[in-house]
Amino acid sequence: MPPPRKNCAYSRAVGINLRMTENTINNYPNAWDFYNGNEQLISHDKKNKLEYHNLMEFGMSSPLSGNCYWISDDGKKSLIDNRCAGPPIWNTAGTKAAIPIWTYKLFKGTVQRLHILDTESRELIGFKRIFRVLDLRTFDGDQICGYDSPMFKPKSFCVDYKNERILKTRRL
Repeated sequence: MPPPRKNCAYSRAVGINLRMTENTINNYPNAWDFYNGNEQLISHDKKNKLEYHNLMEFGMSSPLSGNCYWISDDGKKSLIDNRCAGPPIWNTAGTKAAIPIWTYKLFKGTVQRLHILDTESRELIGFKRIFRVLDLRTFDGDQICGYDSPMFKPKSFCVDYKNERILKTRRL
């Protein structure tokens, strides 16, 4: 039997990752488990709603991806993207939603970018910064906070979306 290791950094890291995995799984909804019945998909003023269709894992045990539609207060249904992740988060006024969308980036593979659905201007704004897996927690004012890659080497972040570099803007 080999002698015990003096450096236990590996086992500590595994323990932290297991606790983080357990916390992420127990935190419902999360990127691996959400559905259209979640309250989080409806804006706080109850005028707008996001609806997902054909949710599936794009890889074994990967987070979910699917078609996401915005249903406005006038009942109009608009496709946001066909590779949307989730769950999204609405700002406190109920006029904007932060939505993670999967994209492919050369030499990086499949990554996520943060998008903002602005219901007042009927625009989808995509930002340049990439993330591994977004776990969005708060959206107050211009600040969006959460975790990047909540299961593996989690990193907390806060984004002031007014100061982020915009990749593209699309009218809905």
